[in-house]
Amino acid sequence: MVACLLIALGLRLVVIISEPQELTRDRDAYLGIATSLAEGRGFSTPNSSSPTAFRPPLYPVCLAIGLRRLPTTVTVAGINLLAGLMTVWLTAQAGKNLQLGRLRFVAALLVAIDPLLLQYSSRPMTESLCTALAILWLWSVTTVPPPGKSQHPVWGLVSGVAFGLLVLSRPTFWAMAGCCGLIWLIGQWRRVESDKACRARLFWQGLWSAGGTVITVAPWLIRNAIVFGTPILTTTHGGYTLLLGNNPVFYEEVVRQPWGTTWPDASQHKWEADLEAQLLHDLGPNPSELQRDAWQSRQAKSFIAADPWGCAQAAIHRLRSLWNTVPQGDAATGVNSGALKVVGWYYSLVLTAGLLGMISVLTQADRNRWLWLYVLIVSVQIVHLFYWTNARMRAPLTPAIALFAVAVIPHNPSRWNITSIKPKSA
Repeated sequence: MVACLLIALGLRLVVIISEPQELTRDRDAYLGIATSLAEGRGFSTPNSSSPTAFRPPLYPVCLAIGLRRLPTTVTVAGINLLAGLMTVWLTAQAGKNLQLGRLRFVAALLVAIDPLLLQYSSRPMTESLCTALAILWLWSVTTVPPPGKSQHPVWGLVSGVAFGLLVLSRPTFWAMAGCCGLIWLIGQWRRVESDKACRARLFWQGLWSAGGTVITVAPWLIRNAIVFGTPILTTTHGGYTLLLGNNPVFYEEVVRQPWGTTWPDASQHKWEADLEAQLLHDLGPNPSELQRDAWQSRQAKSFIAADPWGCAQAAIHRLRSLWNTVPQGDAATGVNSGALKVVGWYYSLVLTAGLLGMISVLTQADRNRWLWLYVLIVSVQIVHLFYWTNARMRAPLTPAIALFAVAVIPHNPSRWNITSIKPKSA
C-alpha cells in the first residue's frame, strides 16, 4: 500500500511541477469564487459581491480555507494531492470490503497512475476532490460488520454524510439518490414477517443515511433560500449544461460530423454570443441567475422536442465521449503522439477489463456487495446521456472501474487470509 501511495504522490508531483501555470488557470471560476469567500464577500461571482449558485460549493469552500493562509499554487496543489492520496488508499480499503485480497492493491495502483486523475491534479477543478468523495461513499456503503454482529447505525450516518459531500462537489450524483431510495424500498418489501429484526435494521440504516445527507446539504439549501428566495438544491448551472449539449449548432457541427470532430472555438463563441443576445431580448437587462437557468433549460427542451433524432444522436455521441480513450481537440494539442497512443492503449485495456468485470461479478454469489458500484456507474451514465459530456466527467468513476477491472483476475481470498464477510442486505 505504501508503494501505491508513493507512486501516486510522485506522479502527481511530477505533473504539478511540470505544469505550474495550470494551478492558477481558473477555467471554471472556482478560484474566483474561493477568492470572494476568502476576502469576505461570500459565495459570490468572481470580482464582485453578487451572490451566485452557478457552481457547487464544496471545492470553492475548501480552496477558500487554504487561501486565507497560503498562496494559490500551494492551496490548489495541496488539496488535489491530499484528495489523490485519499482516493488511492480508499480504493484499497473498498477492495478489501469486496474481498479482492491482494488484488485490491492492483486496483489502487490503477487509480494511482490513471492519466485523467494525473492530468487534473494540477488544475483548480473538482475532479480530484470529487473522485475522493465518490470512493469514500463506496467504501462506507461496502463496509459490513464481522459475522455475528449487526451493522451499527453510525455507518448509515457516515454514508449519508459522504453522499452529501459528494453532491456538494458535483450535483450529477443526485441521480444516485433515487436509485438508493428504490433499493432501500425493495429491501423493505422483501423482508418477510419472520425477518422483522433485519427489516428494522435496514429501516434505521436508511433513516440515518438520509439524515446524514440532509444535515450535510442543509446549509447550502438554506443559504440559497435566503439569498435567492428559493431553496436551490443543486446549482444554477444545469440549464446551461443541458443547452450546451442540446442545440442545433452542436448537432450540426459536432454530432453529425465524423467521430473526433470537436466544436470549433470560433463557432462556439458565436453561438454563445447569439444565445446571450436572445436571452437578453427575452428576459430584459440584468436577468437573475435563476431566470437565466430556467430560460436556458426551456430552450434546451424546445430544441430536444423539435429534433428528437438529433437528441438521440447526441446521446450516443455523449455516451462515446464519456468513455473515450484518447484526448480530443484542445486537450490533445501539444501532446506527444506517442503519449496519446499509450493513453489510448491503457484506457482500452482498463475499460475493457472493467466491463468484463461488471459482467463477471453478476455471476458470482457475492454480487450483492458490488451493487453500489453498479449504482454509481449507471446513474452517472444516465445523467450524461442528456447533459454536456466529455471524458473528464468519468474521472470520479475511476476507482469503481479499477475495482471491476481487477475482479476479472482469478483470485482466492481465503488463500490470502481474507476474512469471509456476509454480504450486506439490500
